[in-house]
Amino acid sequence: MDQRVKELWIKALLSGEFKQCRGHLSKNDRYCALGVLSVLALLEGVCTYNELSGQGFFDNRKFTLSYNVMKWADIAQEDDRFLDPREHEVKVNFNKRKTTIINLNDEGKNFREIAQIIRECL
Repeated sequence: MDQRVKELWIKALLSGEFKQCRGHLSKNDRYCALGVLSVLALLEGVCTYNELSGQGFFDNRKFTLSYNVMKWADIAQEDDRFLDPREHEVKVNFNKRKTTIINLNDEGKNFREIAQIIRECL
């Protein structure tokens, strides 16, 4: 993963500026951890954002990272150990098991915990 983007992501997750949601990148002005990464990409002009009925779409994606965001964050290579190309998820080894940032977010880890996992595992 691009180190500059990684640090921006960790800082954003720890900032307190984002309220957390589960199950969507963005819903009702809340974001999952990957939604926060997508917002950072949006701020740098890397992707688009549309909203419909309170649900946010980054490059028309509602649940997973877009290719543009993955490429910007340098997690878009098919041989990269953090990317499952079928699901566009960021994979990590955490507590001796393979999982994804999406699963950690949706299983109840808060942004502070996710930021620490990103710092240690990506």
